[in-house]
This record gives sequence, structure tokens and C-alpha cells, in this order.
Amino acid sequence: MPELEIRGRQVYCGAGGAAWKPRQPLALLLHGAGCDHTVWALQARSLAQHGWNVAAPDLPGHGASEDLDDMSTIADYAAWTVDFAAEAAASAGSREVAVIGHSMGACIAVDAAARPNGPTKRVALLGAGETLRVNPGLLADTLKRPLNAHRFIAAFGHGTGAHFGGAESPGLWMLGATMALLDRCAPKVLHRDFAACNAWEGSESAPSVSCPALVVAGAKDRMTPPRAGRALADRISGGAGFVTVADAGHMLMAEAPGAVTRCLRGFLGAH
Repeated sequence: MPELEIRGRQVYCGAGGAAWKPRQPLALLLHGAGCDHTVWALQARSLAQHGWNVAAPDLPGHGASEDLDDMSTIADYAAWTVDFAAEAAASAGSREVAVIGHSMGACIAVDAAARPNGPTKRVALLGAGETLRVNPGLLADTLKRPLNAHRFIAAFGHGTGAHFGGAESPGLWMLGATMALLDRCAPKVLHRDFAACNAWEGSESAPSVSCPALVVAGAKDRMTPPRAGRALADRISGGAGFVTVADAGHMLMAEAPGAVTRCLRGFLGAH
């Protein structure tokens, strides 16, 4: 797995199980609040086997990546992402960058793509909306009662089917996997992430996104329902493609990995 140094700190990066190849485009996969690169495991592997260099970083303070003191807003994460994309593209020998984000990662992707002269040539946004408001009680629990917060996020973040099995990947307990992932995140980092999401206003940056864009929503997503994804797509300059994934909640990469992968490969291959 590649390890890059960004702003003097080590960044761990998943590559989908394949070595980077010069001149292949780079797919930059951004995870959501409290998560790490492993949420993209199935999509990363597929893209890496079909003509893409994959860079799925653990954002600062997440997974195996060192933290930075100046990460407090989505704009901060977006500025870091632009730096990371430049370094990863140079290391991989890629001239084109597609940014794919989930939830908080989608907010970051919007702000990164909105920056003038940024590296983003296309952007895909999963589990996204114009805003990502956080219930005040949940925001407080991320610091004071993290286990309660983790349980709520896992339960509310998955569609009904995930509560009763039905995973496409044999043997995967989706709610338990999400709980385990959140348990590895420091409470102060999860709180920072949720506070950043709560303060983000996509209506301010989305109109500046002019590259080809796709918004993917889970039909049963209670955190960012399809109407929120449609509103974000309509805000993007020139419009954006919009796809709803049946029977999936907010954690749609695990709930419907095949459908999500097909959406991403179809969109990336079409441009």
C-alpha cells in the first residue's frame, strides 16, 4: 500500500490491491466521517482491475494516517485533498484525477472540485446532499457517549435489509462492521467530522463545480435521502447525473456493492 507524506505527515493510502501504472487515470476515493479507506474495498479493487490507479487515503487522524492540527472544516479537508491529489497523481504518473466521495467525503469532493485550477476532472458523490445536518444530541454523544453515537450511526445509517442480513458479501455483518470501524476512530476526530458536516453549505460551492458529475443516492437512506441528493445534483453547474440505488441506505457501498460499482465504472468510463 502506498504511503505518502502530505504537509509533513504520513498518509496511509489503499490502492485496490494493484500497483499504480504510469499514464492510467487516478481515482481518488474519500471516505466518510469516522471511517477509513476500507469502506471502499470492493469498489477500489474493481476500479484497480479496470484501468484506474486507485488512491483511497485515510484522511488525517483516521485509520493509519497521522493527524493535522488545522483540520476543522470541510474546506480544510478539501484543501488537504487537493494537496494529496497532486502528490498521488505525481507518484502514480497520472494526468487525470476523478474524485469519488461518500457522505463527508462527498462534501470534501464538492469543495475540492469547486476550486479553480484544481485537479478534479470528474466527480462522483455518494450519500450526499446540499447540507449534512447533525442532530445536536448525536453531535454531543460523539464526545460524551461515543458508544451510544456509534450504535445510532450504525443503526440509522443502514437500510432495513442490513438489519436482517442480506449482505451481498457472504458472511458480512454490516452493522457490526460499521460499529468496529467507528470504535477505531478517536472521539475528538469523529466529533470534528460531524461538526464539519453540520456546518457545511453545499449551496455555496456546488455551483462552482463545472466538471462532469454524478450523484448516487440510496433509496432508503435516512441520513441523506434521495431528495437531498437530487437537490445537490441540481445545484451543480450544468447539472449532474443522478442515480438511486434500490434497497440501500446511507452505507450503500457495503449494502449494494455491485450496483454502486457498476454506477461508478459506467460514469467513469463514459467520460
